[in-house]
Amino acid sequence: MSAANTNQPVAPSALLHEKLAGVRAKLLAVSAGGGVSLAVMLATGLLAGGMLADWLLDLPLAVRAALLAVNVGALSYILFRDVLTPIVNRPDDDAVALLVERALPQFRSRLIAALQLARPQAIHAGASPVLVTELIRETETMARPVPFGDVVNSFHSVKLALAALIFLAAGVYGYHSLGDDANDLLKRAFLSQDTLVPRKTRVTLVGGDRIVPTGDAVPIEAAARGLVPNAGKLVVKYASGRTVEYPMARTNGMSFVRTLEAVQESFTFTVKLNDGQSQPTKVEVVPRPGVAGIEAVQDFPKYTELGSVKRSLGDLTLLAGSVLKLKVTPSKEVTQATVFLFGTTITNKLAMKSGGNGPELMVEIPVPKEEFSGFSIHLTDKHGFSSKDEAIYRVDVLPDKAPTVRITYPDRKEELITQRARMLMAFEALDDFAIAKVRLAYSVDGGATKAVPLDFGRSDRVIRHRYEWNVGKLSPLVPEGGTVEYWIEVEDNNDVTGPGVGASVHFTAKVVSDAEKRADLLNRAGDFLGSISDVANDQEKLNQRLGTLIREKVEQR
Repeated sequence: MSAANTNQPVAPSALLHEKLAGVRAKLLAVSAGGGVSLAVMLATGLLAGGMLADWLLDLPLAVRAALLAVNVGALSYILFRDVLTPIVNRPDDDAVALLVERALPQFRSRLIAALQLARPQAIHAGASPVLVTELIRETETMARPVPFGDVVNSFHSVKLALAALIFLAAGVYGYHSLGDDANDLLKRAFLSQDTLVPRKTRVTLVGGDRIVPTGDAVPIEAAARGLVPNAGKLVVKYASGRTVEYPMARTNGMSFVRTLEAVQESFTFTVKLNDGQSQPTKVEVVPRPGVAGIEAVQDFPKYTELGSVKRSLGDLTLLAGSVLKLKVTPSKEVTQATVFLFGTTITNKLAMKSGGNGPELMVEIPVPKEEFSGFSIHLTDKHGFSSKDEAIYRVDVLPDKAPTVRITYPDRKEELITQRARMLMAFEALDDFAIAKVRLAYSVDGGATKAVPLDFGRSDRVIRHRYEWNVGKLSPLVPEGGTVEYWIEVEDNNDVTGPGVGASVHFTAKVVSDAEKRADLLNRAGDFLGSISDVANDQEKLNQRLGTLIREKVEQR
């Protein structure tokens, strides 16, 4: 035989590899099945034991968490040891072949030799491949009728699986038998914080944690299931540390109600009925929003030239047409603010901004001409709570008075004039701020009113002015016998709520002939001279009386 034939490799046995792979798969299945069965028994037992202990002792969350950690740790160890490790470190063909040879002595060392000699470079120089081929063939002949799987003992794994089924069946039966109680205990075993230990009386609250405003009433209602008593108690633990128990009477059906009036501080409460109690529930009591301070500034109308003035809330006498600016500091953060104006239909929302000392609310209120008697500030916080019993700030609206005017000349309200007359007149006007316009208004024989604008110079609060009216230039010319009624009208400079208009007393002038006018002048002159004579006579009498008094004094001395 040549050297080339000596080093020729031998084909491995597919039959032997297949049968060894079957042994390896059974080894893994037995190990994993046993591990899973043991894990099921341990999980069922530990979970049932923890639920029983919780039902008896009402275990706190920390203890339940420790039990859950122990359960998870034990399960993880078993699954790692009996399932994961055999899969990762599964035996190779040599290890499985040795296991088979130890269980089946008839193979002696044939099985492992048939495996190893078929590998590359396994036949040394000078050795015969024909002998190795013959060895593999004989080994296959011996192995073909032999069930290699029997070398793996699965009896222990089967017993564990049966035990696990029994444990699991008992657990499922118990879980379904207890119903809602088992469901609650299972939730608690997995660290539910909102589930209570089931009792004969199960207590359910209507509503959970809540936030209420200071001073409001808090109704507390609970419903009972199972064994329902006629009375229970409400246990309240206040934020200050004190604990108070209140009786709760059964109302209609299975409800229990108790109302805590005018609460002033936060608290936690529990409703206890028979052997059951509710989950501890928190009630946070927060103050309602309110006004901590208000700064008021009055912006006078521009026509007054008075600018801005700070105002006291106790003295809000405002000129109509002004703007009242308010800067409101709330007692807490708010989401909405509204100012209500009494006596009007106006409602303004306050603009919010951040100030130096916290949030500030700004609003500008135009002071109307209509009745405006006061305002109040309504606030709403982020919880939807509104301010209550808001203060009402009184406002007195001072209207801009219309200007006044009087004619100071002529003295008489009725005059006689000719068609060519030039009437000299004088007037005096007065306003709170300034006179803007002056006009001479007149009508002839009760006809339409006409007006002549008068140039009076600089606008001021007080105006004294003279005007010479040329009646002869009226068109059409006033006929003799006609009557001219005239007066002075003035307007102020109020361009916000005005202008205000004032008028003097109406004077009349009758148009007469020249002769009638001369006669009137003569009569007036006679009256004037007569008054002078009367004054002279009165003066003479006074002088005589004074002389008499002087003489009497001298004689008495």
